[in-house]
Amino acid sequence: MTIDSGYDNHELNNSEIAIIAVAGRFPGAKDIASFWQNLRDGVESISWFTDEELLNYGVSPDLLNNPNYVKAGSVLSDIELFDANFFAYSAKEAELIDPQQRLFLELAWEAVETAGYDPQTYHGLIGVYGGVGMNRYFLNNLYPHHQLLATIDPIQLGFSNDKDFLPTRAAYKLNLTGPAVNVQTACSTSLVAIHIACQSLLNGECDMALAGGVTLSVPQKIGYLHQEGMILSPDGHCRAFDAQAQGTIAGSGAGIVVLKRLKDAISDRDHICAIIKGSAINNDGAVKVGYTAPSVSGQAAVIGEAQAIAGVDAETISYIEAHGTATPLGDPIEIAALTQAFNQTTDKKGFCAIGSLKTNLGHLDTAAGVAGLIKTVLALQHKMLPPSLHFETPNPKIDFANSPFYVNTTLKEWETNNFPRRAGVSSFGMGGTNAHVILEEAPAEIQNSKFKIQNYKDVIEPSLHLLVLSAKTASALEKATGNLITYLKEHPEVNLGDVAYTLNSGRRGFNYRRMLICQDLEDAVKGLESKQVFTNYTEITERPVVFMFPGQGSQYVNMGREIYETEAVFKEQVDYCSEFLKPLLELDLRDIIYPSDDKIDAASKQLEQTGIAQPAIFVIEYALAQLWQSWGVKPQAAIGHSIGEYVAATLAEVFSLEDALSLVAARGKMMQQLPTGAMLSIPLPADQVQSLLGTELAVAAINVRSQCVVSGSIAAINTLQNQLAAQGIECRLLHTSHAFHSHMMEPILEAFAERVQQVTLNPPKLPYISNLTGTWITVTQATNPEYYAQHLRSTVLFAQGVEKLLATPKQVLLEVGPGHTLTTLVKRHPSKVATQTVLTSIRHPREKQSDIRVLFNTFGQLWLAGVKVDWWGFYSQDEYYRLPLPTYPFERQRYWIDTPQKAVWGQLQTLPPTSQLWSLLTQAGQKQASVRNAELNESTYQENKQWLGHLCTAYINAALRQLGAFHHPQEKYSLDNLWEKYHISPRYQQLFSRWLQILIEQGQLQQQDGLFTGLVPCSQNYINEHLAEVKARFAASSLVDLDLVQKCGENLAAIVTGEQEPLEIFNELVYQKENKGSYSESPLINYYNSILRSSLEQIVKSLPSSVHLRVLEIGAVTGVSTQALLPLLPPQQTNYTFTDIGSGFLTQAQQKFQEYPFVEYRLLDIDKPPIEQGFEQYSFDVIIATNVIHATQNIDQTLHHVRSLLAPGGFLLVWEITQPKIDFDISWGLLLKPLDDQRRDPGQPFIIKEQWFAALQDQDFVQVAAFPETEAFEHQIIMAQAAVSTAFSAKSGQKQTKTKSDISLPTKPDSLQPEKLSNLHSRPNLANSYIAPRDEIEQKIADIWQELLGINQVGIHDDFFELGGDSLIAVQILSRLRNTFALRLNVASLFASPTIAEIAPKLGKTLEIDTNLGAFDREEIAI
Repeated sequence: MTIDSGYDNHELNNSEIAIIAVAGRFPGAKDIASFWQNLRDGVESISWFTDEELLNYGVSPDLLNNPNYVKAGSVLSDIELFDANFFAYSAKEAELIDPQQRLFLELAWEAVETAGYDPQTYHGLIGVYGGVGMNRYFLNNLYPHHQLLATIDPIQLGFSNDKDFLPTRAAYKLNLTGPAVNVQTACSTSLVAIHIACQSLLNGECDMALAGGVTLSVPQKIGYLHQEGMILSPDGHCRAFDAQAQGTIAGSGAGIVVLKRLKDAISDRDHICAIIKGSAINNDGAVKVGYTAPSVSGQAAVIGEAQAIAGVDAETISYIEAHGTATPLGDPIEIAALTQAFNQTTDKKGFCAIGSLKTNLGHLDTAAGVAGLIKTVLALQHKMLPPSLHFETPNPKIDFANSPFYVNTTLKEWETNNFPRRAGVSSFGMGGTNAHVILEEAPAEIQNSKFKIQNYKDVIEPSLHLLVLSAKTASALEKATGNLITYLKEHPEVNLGDVAYTLNSGRRGFNYRRMLICQDLEDAVKGLESKQVFTNYTEITERPVVFMFPGQGSQYVNMGREIYETEAVFKEQVDYCSEFLKPLLELDLRDIIYPSDDKIDAASKQLEQTGIAQPAIFVIEYALAQLWQSWGVKPQAAIGHSIGEYVAATLAEVFSLEDALSLVAARGKMMQQLPTGAMLSIPLPADQVQSLLGTELAVAAINVRSQCVVSGSIAAINTLQNQLAAQGIECRLLHTSHAFHSHMMEPILEAFAERVQQVTLNPPKLPYISNLTGTWITVTQATNPEYYAQHLRSTVLFAQGVEKLLATPKQVLLEVGPGHTLTTLVKRHPSKVATQTVLTSIRHPREKQSDIRVLFNTFGQLWLAGVKVDWWGFYSQDEYYRLPLPTYPFERQRYWIDTPQKAVWGQLQTLPPTSQLWSLLTQAGQKQASVRNAELNESTYQENKQWLGHLCTAYINAALRQLGAFHHPQEKYSLDNLWEKYHISPRYQQLFSRWLQILIEQGQLQQQDGLFTGLVPCSQNYINEHLAEVKARFAASSLVDLDLVQKCGENLAAIVTGEQEPLEIFNELVYQKENKGSYSESPLINYYNSILRSSLEQIVKSLPSSVHLRVLEIGAVTGVSTQALLPLLPPQQTNYTFTDIGSGFLTQAQQKFQEYPFVEYRLLDIDKPPIEQGFEQYSFDVIIATNVIHATQNIDQTLHHVRSLLAPGGFLLVWEITQPKIDFDISWGLLLKPLDDQRRDPGQPFIIKEQWFAALQDQDFVQVAAFPETEAFEHQIIMAQAAVSTAFSAKSGQKQTKTKSDISLPTKPDSLQPEKLSNLHSRPNLANSYIAPRDEIEQKIADIWQELLGINQVGIHDDFFELGGDSLIAVQILSRLRNTFALRLNVASLFASPTIAEIAPKLGKTLEIDTNLGAFDREEIAI
């Protein structure tokens, strides 16, 4: 086989392997694109560490000061992150799995998607070959945690960490059914894996193969000790082939390639990155200096063998990606071996470039070979040779001048001399296993052929494309959409058909789905950006479909014409049926259904004749049904309307197609010969019409319960229509020629029954609804000729039949025929639920959109609803090509168990007792409270406060007068009277009653026998005088926001009646000021902030560096307190969660506090349980609430919610007003929700200090204090400490959590308990809502599940397996349940009852002991 690509000697011998995708993560490169960018730019991806970083990672000062210690490393970012939810791992299991295997798993998925395949729908076998480096995560992070290991099943630990399970893990999670083989040959592992994968493909063991390797150095951010004569460089640089070369540097990385036989890749229109012409492996044996030493003869032999297998001369190879470790011994041996191999077929000098990836990023151990191969593939694709770094002077032991090689040190065009670009890639393992691969660029003819085919297709087909996207979460779907938009913008040259084909056929369908119909790239981008898309969530991945076949009356000329012209399956069926019917109808149906433009009117009249209409409808519906089934949409049931039932019966194989066609033709012909009649649609139920029918009329059809169709002679129908019109009932004559389903059909019944007897009738293989009975057809009915005679005479009970179908709402009802008659009827049926999907196949004749758009839209909607479709069938007549499109956007989280040094041991030695921390906190608060600004003079403040109170009372007085109340002294009102008469909004009714009490307290209103009367009016002059006085008194300070008081006071009447929204006033006068900083300059604010700041600062100073402080601020609004506290918090030790009920405040805060990276911003409504809002129980060490708790509806409930967030022993710092405050009542009080607790009077949000203490103590706060001790200023900082256990978490990048069981353990007040070393993670994104345990049994089960699954909250309806559980974890859970409840359960119990709500009742009563327990439990974990 020869492909002409413009080169000579582009011979293919059927043993070539195509590389159809590459995936990798390397130091400094999160993806392949950035990897190539680094290579072409000559970037050295080595990280250099500061002494502080190294000390933090546990490097001893002595080692750090050693002159041979190199403070460098090749670091791979984010190795602690993983998308456990995507791969259905529990959080606990994800933390235990070797991060190398997690990375390999993600790359395997990415690689297969890049290739454009979904293993679940690929018809061939896919193999996986790979190897993994030493598991340093186990040695450094897991093994030292003896407490943790004691709680883990040894088998699970083995599965999670042993090398053996790398390829089988990928095979299991990706559903790969070819060979899954672990390869371990040290440094050459991944290239050997590629070689073995190639052999497996050539031997027919698989049809596609993934091959590669992974290595992670853990910990990464440490240097290394250079030792003379060893492999590691003394300065952190790798200088391959240079005179200064003294070694390499160890690095982390991973890579996978996807391989196929080249002939298959060409046939399947894959994206071919490069070709493997040949490969070879061998071992050095014993003929070398030592076990770890390289061998010239061994390397030369493997290179020569690979060239021979590839069938290429060495002279045609223009680049070698060398092993290139830059060791004084290794580099000369490698060049000598290469020279020896090349000299077997050429004596040409200096023609072949050589380079080493290790000069860029160090030695990746087991991933080194695949990394070098991917580098070379990218170079072939871009036709560029990237530079090999740090080469200045050749190693004197290397005779480059007399070799074929030169070191390529600059980026340059990869030129060729009439040969395809070819390269060799070497990888030599310590221990002697050598591998060499010969690569060749993909022939240009293969890459260009698609454009020729596509351009041709674009001419003959409409340019409409269906794009679909799906993900496991809503957020991932949005990210995937954004990634596709970016790709389409960056690649305007791509063919949209290729994009659609790759997305639709090459991606797994997940629950969150999105679809778009578009014409071109611009249309696609516009639709995706503007969200002109259909999006749906479906839990059912194989939703059943019911075909609905309409009857006569739905037909029209050119029905489905575009489909006939573009879809081969549809056309074949229409053509076959039309040819078969020619002698029976004495015409060609196609001339009538699809006439030329000048014959449309004549064809329309012919199509109204029942003898032609019935065969035409049957043919179109049958052809459509076959098209849908070829696209994978297979019905599980059907219903037809009149003639439509014949299509259903044919699909059910009651008739053969030919017999069905002959019967339909005969039926139509017989009916055509009968006298004409009429049919009338009446908007009344059949039982109300029956008495009006007499002997000449009959109910022909009941399509909807509330109406019916009557059939009979034309005269009788006209009489009935006039009779009903006289009663005001409007009816509609149907466009029919005959009185179907009436007594006028009786003359042909016997003849038609005899005609049916002439064909073979079979029991139905597909259930369908009978028009005659309105329920499922029986075998007796389907095989009885008399049934079909009665079928054309009797009433069509369609509504009754639809009711049967609607009893199963998960079914999708698909109208398979022209128009949407049946769809409309179904949607009007009273039994239809909103969630049931009903779709059409062909447009209505009055609709202007194209047939293809309607068809594609319906196909997309079917997929969107969860119907299993066949994308291969959908594209069976197309020749689109796969493209390397953006892959799944994993939502990685941190799953990482830190080393003991970074966990709790240091904290146990140095953390002060909680009683000491409380003392430090309160002492600091008391000391700072005694330091007061001169502006805060108590006597002056009290005097000024009185004037302010008089002004505010006057505003209330004036508001009542403005409302129209109390204009006469004798007027008396009950509270309800005032609310109702003056239209007081329910929102303000409590506050309004509070105002009345203020007026009574000030002597301006009287209350007699529950009635309010005798308001002493307040003049405008009085208000003006007091306003001027108050402004003068407060002019020198900003203790009170007088602008706010005035604006609110003047608008009280308008506000309480709903005419004025107070938030508008606050936005103008308060929030804008606060954001500008002026509001926070008040001496009152500064004073109370200083108490908060000093108290918290004392805590921070007392904590060791190993402690990670978790701070929550509730209702932070504009961050008045936040800005005072953030500067004192150490960024590396703090996680500060800024919350508010409104997202607008969060957005402003993110901008305001952007210089503090340790702050996260979240919505929180403290009126509601925080756990239901995604917060973790007991997850904060300090909680701060500034003037917010009083604003909640129920203060006890709110404090309960606060306590649920505070870790045992944690501190609550509350800034609150502890006295009535009239200026508040007419300003901030306008924003309050109605109060609903026993501690406060209606409309009065504040409680005094003693009430605060009582409320806190009721919620398990064991220490309380308040500062300043004087209450002159109304405000106080209230401090409280939660019941004491371990306070504060171990230092880590993620918050620690405690389960309820943690705090129920008996502990001494000042003793500290070690925390669990494994983090608990957020609940996965499940379809069902979180419902907390309702009793002790459910809570105990939840505690066990949470611990073993590693999830911080498990709801009672959460499915064990959707949480990431498997049979192995199930065994552990059952063991714990047995110990806790002294009852025996087996694995079957959990499979049958996978939720807490289901299993709890079984544990609440005595269960029968299962003697078969052991055998069942062990079945799932047999080794």
